[in-house]
Amino acid sequence: MQFFAEEETLLGSLVSSLQPKKTETQKNWGVFAILFIAGLILIIISIPFASFLILNPKPFCLLFSVGSLVILISMLQIIELKTLFNKISSSAATLIYLISLIACLYTGMFYMGYFYTLGLLSLQISTLIYLTISLFPGGKTGMHAAFKLIKNQIKGIFLKKTFLPL
Repeated sequence: MQFFAEEETLLGSLVSSLQPKKTETQKNWGVFAILFIAGLILIIISIPFASFLILNPKPFCLLFSVGSLVILISMLQIIELKTLFNKISSSAATLIYLISLIACLYTGMFYMGYFYTLGLLSLQISTLIYLTISLFPGGKTGMHAAFKLIKNQIKGIFLKKTFLPL
């Protein structure tokens, strides 16, 4: 499967020229840490604006969405571009994240409503957490194991005839 990050295409050569060359042992951990912290700071700055979502959802949506994008961009510093696209393109969470990001920005900019914005933000937060954890070794397996455990617990609660612990 050909990816645009390969050297043969014009877009691939542009992307590879923007991304610094690194070996397997040499990663840009410093740049990763700075970008990751910058993304976290943007998300933390957006938290006080959450109390004003009813009046003006635009600042919260913009700050949170840009912060989450900066966190994902920081992953490029420790994971090669081709590997990153391989990992996140195989997941439906990527599509859900991108749709929720665009929809959240749209609802925030055009004042579509409190409940739409809140629902899309919660979807964006959960998919961002999933994507971030799944990029690390063993993260995807751990997330699937946690989801399976939660699903079994919820299924066990609702399939019982009584909720009383007798």
